[in-house]
Amino acid sequence: MYDITKLVSQSVFDFLLNNLPSPKQLNIGRKRIDKPALLNGILQVLVNGVAWNKIAECGCSYSSCFRYFKKIQRRGLLNLVFDSLLKDVTDIGECAIDSTTVTSFRFKSLTGWDGKHKKIGTKVSLISDIKGLPADVVFGKGSKHDLKFIPKHIKDTAGIRKKILNLDKGYTSKELRRDLRNKGIKVNMETRKKDYTAKRGPKFSFDAEKYKVRFLIERLNGWIKAFKRLRTRVEYSISSFKAFVYLALIVVLARNMEF
Repeated sequence: MYDITKLVSQSVFDFLLNNLPSPKQLNIGRKRIDKPALLNGILQVLVNGVAWNKIAECGCSYSSCFRYFKKIQRRGLLNLVFDSLLKDVTDIGECAIDSTTVTSFRFKSLTGWDGKHKKIGTKVSLISDIKGLPADVVFGKGSKHDLKFIPKHIKDTAGIRKKILNLDKGYTSKELRRDLRNKGIKVNMETRKKDYTAKRGPKFSFDAEKYKVRFLIERLNGWIKAFKRLRTRVEYSISSFKAFVYLALIVVLARNMEF
């Protein structure tokens, strides 16, 4: 069997074994394959970026791994595991938002031309906590402006107090600042020239010391791109691509937990 420690640590693998369902054994038919073999094959695809039919020996066929992955994807189990981890691991009192564009073929679903990076892709927008761990994820076309992801992030994290939100200059918007200020969220962002030209009234403040932690969201994007399956979107189905992203985020959160 392929050495799992080349993909993830043993503690992370054990966490996945404990939190993902085992294949249901029916009263008739062949015996179901053990879950460790199935996860071994799936993680090879995620981490090494190999095609399903190129999986190294893991104790079962690649088609069994693919069917199990599609099963947990359709049931939304990866989303549920990710959401359950957030309460125990993340603290978004001080957070940051940024997006990354995953290069993609011109699929029908959630692909578009990203003029900034000059490529067709799917955008993955992440909100990270004070430690740089993922707290929410939103998907969109490559042509979608980063500003349009923020309302969905705020809605998804409703009920959790957010005091400071670190953003880069690409999110410059007076309306955004004022809207979030009304929600009790301070936007910590450097101002561009002509960003605020009124001669009277309060000016937008910038805390350079608090902003120093924003590099953590860039590190998080690097962690996601470290999974070779996520460097280029090859899944025609957006639900399959999302499932791989959720699995990657679960791995990131799990390896930062104390077992």
